[in-house]
Amino acid sequence: MDPTKIIKQLNSKEKRTLVLLCMLALGALGCWLLFSPNGILAFFDVKKQVAAVKAENELLKEENRLLQLKIDRIKNDPAFLEELARREYDLLKKNEAVFEFK
Repeated sequence: MDPTKIIKQLNSKEKRTLVLLCMLALGALGCWLLFSPNGILAFFDVKKQVAAVKAENELLKEENRLLQLKIDRIKNDPAFLEELARREYDLLKKNEAVFEFK
């Protein structure tokens, strides 16, 4: 049967009921698309999380690069290694003494 013929056979109250049911179904579908666990709002939340993780990943990459440079300097630069040992570990050369003044 043709749907248009069926709709033409309905009286005005039945047509209003059909329109109301269609609108309710579309409203329910819209709410489901927005608020379901896999809906549009969840999608945008996950999109924000991905952007935050990417930004954190970039920061960690830069930190790793700087640490790798420091490792290379420690391995290859004796002056840097000496300065690091004196500053971080309070080491002294032979025949050096530390005098603390208060």
